[in-house]
Amino acid sequence: MVSLVRKLIANRNLLKNLILRDLKQRYVGSFGGFLWSVINPIVTLVSYILVFGIILGMKVGKETGTTSFGIFLFCGYLPWLLFSDTVVRNCSVIPDNAPLITKTVIPAEILSISVTISNLVHHLIGLSILLIVLTRFTSIHLSAAWTLLYMLILVLFAQGLGWIAATLHVFLRDTIQALQILMMLWLYFTPIFYPPSMVDRAPKTIRFLAGLNPMGIIVTGYRDALLNQAQPGGMQVGGVMALSLVVFVFGAFLFRQAKPAFADVL
Repeated sequence: MVSLVRKLIANRNLLKNLILRDLKQRYVGSFGGFLWSVINPIVTLVSYILVFGIILGMKVGKETGTTSFGIFLFCGYLPWLLFSDTVVRNCSVIPDNAPLITKTVIPAEILSISVTISNLVHHLIGLSILLIVLTRFTSIHLSAAWTLLYMLILVLFAQGLGWIAATLHVFLRDTIQALQILMMLWLYFTPIFYPPSMVDRAPKTIRFLAGLNPMGIIVTGYRDALLNQAQPGGMQVGGVMALSLVVFVFGAFLFRQAKPAFADVL
């Protein structure tokens, strides 16, 4: 980990350029440009609201902090989007940048971290929009500052999983397809479209598995912070923080051990 920090400091200009390149490449040649970073998540949210809120008639009570299903969904989907995009885009970052790995001397970790920071920039844009919506329709409380803690936990967890997925994908190209299926199942298993209280009605096995879902705690805490609700227990948050650190360190270790073989495989 000390070596990783030293590499980031020594290559900070390279990291900056890679982040800018990633932000530009997403929308290069498009008329809307960076505006698509706002349009895409909003269209996705509107689609979910239409299906779950209007067609299926999902409702949320005052115990969630809002009676608006749209705001409830926005607050939960935003951190999930950061998590899923970070893990999935990290998965293919090495093959996508194969020339940089095979023809130049560049710390491969920098490529992965640049993607994560780029996603974090998009997340902050979405969070700014959400805060404006909350200011307009409800209110903003000091509890919103807790989102910084959950954001840190989420980024550590996503980066660790991203390194693991990236390592596997170099040697097993089916990883990206399996990961996309996993993310789709994980999305619906996380209380984003429904309040966590609904899980209490599920069978005991489902309740047990839901309690082991770290993203359930992160998303719930993130949303409750924005809506000024009681936070998950200290033991839960501490446990998820510890898990995120373990996954982050293990992912960094695995990535570093496999890195010398990347050039040969690519």
